Amino acid sequence: MRGGHASMAATAGGRALFTRQSSGLVREVSVLNALFFNTCAFIGVGVGWYPTFYSLAFVPIGVTAGFTTYGIAAILIGLACILLALIFASLTTVMPRSGGDYVFTSRIVPTVGPFLGWLESWTLAFASIAIIAFEVPVFVRNLQITGRIIGFGTGSSFFTGANSWFTDETGLITGVPGFIAAVLVLALIALVAFQPTRRFHRIVTTLAALGLVGMVLMFVVGMIAITPENFAANLPTYANGLTVDQLVKAGQDNAVLGPVSLNPSTFSFVAGIVLLNYIGFQYSAYISGEIRGNVRRGILYALIGALIVAVFMNSVYTDFLSARLGVDGQIGWGVLYWLGSPDLPLGQPNSLPLTATIAAPGLWPIWTLVSLSVTLFPFLLCPVYVNFLSRVQLAWSLDRQVPEWFGAVSERLRAPANAILAAIVAAGVFALLQNFPILRAIGLGFLAPADGKLNLVATLWFSILAAGLTWIMPGVNALLVRFTRPDLARDAPFGPSLPILGVLWLIVTVVLYWYAGLNPIINFVGRAETESQLDYLNRTGVTFTLLIFAAGIVIYVLQLVRNRARGIDTALMYRQLPPD
Repeated sequence: MRGGHASMAATAGGRALFTRQSSGLVREVSVLNALFFNTCAFIGVGVGWYPTFYSLAFVPIGVTAGFTTYGIAAILIGLACILLALIFASLTTVMPRSGGDYVFTSRIVPTVGPFLGWLESWTLAFASIAIIAFEVPVFVRNLQITGRIIGFGTGSSFFTGANSWFTDETGLITGVPGFIAAVLVLALIALVAFQPTRRFHRIVTTLAALGLVGMVLMFVVGMIAITPENFAANLPTYANGLTVDQLVKAGQDNAVLGPVSLNPSTFSFVAGIVLLNYIGFQYSAYISGEIRGNVRRGILYALIGALIVAVFMNSVYTDFLSARLGVDGQIGWGVLYWLGSPDLPLGQPNSLPLTATIAAPGLWPIWTLVSLSVTLFPFLLCPVYVNFLSRVQLAWSLDRQVPEWFGAVSERLRAPANAILAAIVAAGVFALLQNFPILRAIGLGFLAPADGKLNLVATLWFSILAAGLTWIMPGVNALLVRFTRPDLARDAPFGPSLPILGVLWLIVTVVLYWYAGLNPIINFVGRAETESQLDYLNRTGVTFTLLIFAAGIVIYVLQLVRNRARGIDTALMYRQLPPD
């Protein structure tokens, strides 16, 4: 183990740079571990819920050549993400430190690099915590769905009434029951996250492999056993008479059905949802200080491998299975879920194992197993996010952006235990805000205009907006590194091509965030006639995003003043890599 508590030798000027000579982490993460780490970081609800995401962008979705608009976006964004994988593999090779983008940006971008690196990672941290906050109630909902599937097969009243599990009198997972469920899930997340590094990755890898077996089972059996005719014939029996035609009409009424269009003004919204579902495939770069062996090969294999899985699951897997159920009906079912409609079939989203049970009820034991894997991945995403967030906090503490307490590495865990705790506590705060109208009680009700609670849809859009710098800055870093840090770029793989890779990736991300991020905000796209501009910004998570940016700026300035008062030469510190 690399010791983590010795003080850094003073510089020639007598001022200390880093707080210790080594990070305290150990290199015991294999390439396979890194691959499954990335896979868990992006799948989340995907094994079952990807058809539900068709309509989250609230733009028309069509089908051509067997692929939906969403599936086409998944393929195109996947191809573009190869650029990102090459950039990360190159930069990680010459900067194999935990912290990922924060380390890259703070060392590559001249003058404002430390500020941008902090802001980029600060907003990513909150975007990630918001995603955890989304996944926790989804984990509970997946338990409900699994119960409903068992209820269909056995007729047990306990399981047929699964929709009432952890719900309040309104039938929603909120209030005291919802918070109790969240605390229980967070306790399980902590149980996994507070494991020694090697055991943590062994748990994640094993459970992820089991989850992928469920995905393969869903795809193979689903393609054989499910037909649109069976689904249409059986749906009224299970959904109180609701028909596929009514689902299609719901899609038409809410303008989420239409021809395939690659017009950036609408296609970018779909691509933004794909980016939300892809985020995480690159997170092994944030633990690169713990990957053993050849870092470049390990990171590249882990990123490309996870990206292949991501593209397959968001295109072939989702579109082909949806075609076996009827794509238009699935789009209509999904929009009812995102709208919170009382007409939502079975009171649940169109999770694939649930819809498969309707189409082929005799195979309910198989669909139950698949549903359990669907339940597994949202859970696994959370400790993986907590793990990578702890490494970002470690990088911050080494650079004195936050107190050293956050970067204290436990010798037993070989991980920053305090940072792990901080991430879990932050997720708990989000759980409180989701389940109780605390924002309204403290005078911040404008952030949640509906009922004073954070809602899931606003949480997702906040995550997309807050992660903007995380997607954009790798392109900036690749463009600049040969000019601002030739000492690093000299040995970087793909070094001569990095500026080209950077420009191409910037074109992709800037165009996407202009059409799906800034332009809709400027023009108030989707604002109701009776809704004020401020209410629109509050409902869509924009105000929350701006507040997080503002808080990050304030904290950075305070720490900058504090470090200068203590005589720390931060300019020299950022010319060096953090301790290994």
